[in-house]
Amino acid sequence: MDTQVLNIDKQSLDLAKKYIADGQVVAFPTETVYGLGANAFDEVAVKKIFVAKGRPSDNPLIVHVADKQAVYSIASHVTDDAVKVMDKLMPGPITMVLKKQSTIPHCVTGGLDTVAIRMPSSSQAQAFLSAVGYPICAPSANTSSRPSPTSWAHVAEDMDGKIPLILKGDDCQVGIESTVLDLSRDVPLILRPGIVTKSEIEAVLGKEVYFPDAIDKSMNSPGIRYKHYAPCCETFLNVDGDLQKIKDFLSSNENAGLVAVDKYANLTQKFFSLGQDAQSGAHNIFAALRDAEKVCDKLLIVWDLVGEEADGVFNRVIKSCGGKII
Repeated sequence: MDTQVLNIDKQSLDLAKKYIADGQVVAFPTETVYGLGANAFDEVAVKKIFVAKGRPSDNPLIVHVADKQAVYSIASHVTDDAVKVMDKLMPGPITMVLKKQSTIPHCVTGGLDTVAIRMPSSSQAQAFLSAVGYPICAPSANTSSRPSPTSWAHVAEDMDGKIPLILKGDDCQVGIESTVLDLSRDVPLILRPGIVTKSEIEAVLGKEVYFPDAIDKSMNSPGIRYKHYAPCCETFLNVDGDLQKIKDFLSSNENAGLVAVDKYANLTQKFFSLGQDAQSGAHNIFAALRDAEKVCDKLLIVWDLVGEEADGVFNRVIKSCGGKII
């Protein structure tokens, strides 16, 4: 298959609309990461996403919508809490899990009776969603288990020859996937941390929000069950910023790279910057991992920032290294 890479304009959006209507898959930018999208009501089209990514079929997808009204065509029960989230935090990098309508195929939801719904704030994502006219289910536009794509070039690395069209938009502003908030239960649960924090959600809902004590199949949210975000070289994580540990790792591994915030930049020439704070870390993490894997045999990620804003990046890097902490 030949993959077209086109700037976002009326002509490319018209082509995207045709591909989506014909049951094909299109990659498009959002504010979080690039998505790999298909018509959420078309089971055959949705299954092409799993084939392109090599994604396990029981790993659910997020349905992206252009406006609040579309939520009611997907969810069977829009709770009071969901209305508050839509009013205050959407469009934005947050996903709600609600009970689903029967029109949503089971392959979208991993066989669950719930559906994850997001309304992206990216103007380019909104242009795509408005043009195609369907709710679009879309995971990140990368090969399964790889670092998520935050530029069109990252998408092309993984998806060239697998899909007909990549919409070439801006680099993603946020850089990690959305916060996933389960509102289908008695209490709100954050199934995946992101840039929208627990405190921000609690301020909107006026109640306490929880993290689950353990993940089970009924919490089959995108990004919580399988290996994710991993570079192609062996990767380790340090969370205490111990300089001796970091130096020992770099000296004992000849072609090792360091992915960290800028205060560690002087430790090696093979340094890949996460910026200076949690927000820049989120923006840079996946691009840094993709850059580093091209020139290094081993990687050490140092992430010693703490607090709610840092939790989303920690969630990604602990999975990137497969839990290998030094």
